[in-house]
Amino acid sequence: MSITSFTNELQKKILVLDGATGTAIQKYNLSENDFLGKKGCNEILNITRPDVIKEIHFNYMKAGADIIETNSFNCNKISLAEYNLSDKAFEYSKTSAVIACETARIYEKTSGKKIWVAGSVGPTSKSASIPTGDIPYERGVSFDELKEAYFEQIDGLISGGADIILIETIFDGLNAKAALIAAEEVFEKNNKVLPVMISATVNKQGKLLSGQSVESLVTALDRNCIVSFGLNCSFGAKDLIPLIKKLSSFTNKFISLYPNAGLPNEDGEYNETPDITAGYLKELVEEKSVNILGGCCGTHFGHIEAISKLVKGKEPRKADTSNKTAFLLSGNEIYDFKSRFTPIGERNNVAGSKIFKELIDQKNYVKALEIARSQIQNGACVIDINMDDGLLISHEEMEKYLRVIQNDPLASKVPVMIDSSDFKTIETALKNCAGKSMVNSISLKEGEKSFIQKAQ
Repeated sequence: MSITSFTNELQKKILVLDGATGTAIQKYNLSENDFLGKKGCNEILNITRPDVIKEIHFNYMKAGADIIETNSFNCNKISLAEYNLSDKAFEYSKTSAVIACETARIYEKTSGKKIWVAGSVGPTSKSASIPTGDIPYERGVSFDELKEAYFEQIDGLISGGADIILIETIFDGLNAKAALIAAEEVFEKNNKVLPVMISATVNKQGKLLSGQSVESLVTALDRNCIVSFGLNCSFGAKDLIPLIKKLSSFTNKFISLYPNAGLPNEDGEYNETPDITAGYLKELVEEKSVNILGGCCGTHFGHIEAISKLVKGKEPRKADTSNKTAFLLSGNEIYDFKSRFTPIGERNNVAGSKIFKELIDQKNYVKALEIARSQIQNGACVIDINMDDGLLISHEEMEKYLRVIQNDPLASKVPVMIDSSDFKTIETALKNCAGKSMVNSISLKEGEKSFIQKAQ
């Protein structure tokens, strides 16, 4: 599936994404044997009960879905480790795509309708940005570990024939960065670039669990392979509509939305009927503010049928897919420095501040953070960080300090200028910045070839 053919279709009509796989699976009352004694791991069903997964795909297509998701949300070795199934990540991912593609091709022959298969890539069960304990720079997973896990999952999905890569339910922008870079590396390996959809889950203020705004996430992730940005899960359509409108005005990419069937009740069940969900979504359809609509937790075939009827014959949002120049950086919030003088805080520098150097020597990163906070309060719009010193392991200090910054409500808002002559330190820093940063000190002193290689 080429990016062009998918975007051409998105320009013609509103595409319908399927609904919740888990909700559909629950209706079957499957046995422990079906799950090989690991109930809760729906991905096992790709192996033990492909008939069930195929039937779910078929029913969603019959309800009107143009895009069906593979049963691969947790097909990564980090999430599968909870079931002692890490070594099955590639197999389960590939099989999920094979099942979806086979079902889609059969349906296409009988209906004459084009179906896209989206490889579902969930966020994993760990975060690269959120602390795991009392030590502010400790994390449950590293960027490299995430990227390796995502690479295997996405490689399996592409090997199985997926048309699209859907990086979804994003609660941490750094996790999403790792997934996107992994996807690009898989594309390079396979000499094939697939369209990528990005979908985040947010609170009512439009923030990820890690504290990053959706606008910052879009700024940090916006690459040529991405065709759409959107929201899923979170809560019901009613509360997501204002956030979708805001997102629609921010990005020139296509917009997707697949909400839950409202909020769960005290029994954990979703009461929002298909008609209610479609009733809320009508506003976006009538205002031509959306390109892809579907359902998440609690939605079923009825919801997708109602959405399919809602969008039939309706015009999609007109996205400007041409490249536009934007002067944006981001921390947890965006910063537009076009036509503005930008003060940069330079005191988070072991070579330029004796106080800062002493605090880093003492491993007192929390106290050192006060310097960043002070500079922001006094007008700094970007924070420059330099850990280059002969007596320090600069990449380790950079990682720890950036992670402490990420925990702070004030310091995490602004973009970071990564200042180092050591390339490993720069790379390490970028792996610990969820936003879009600026790099300072890559130079031409080693020649143009080396400069271009490092910049890439």
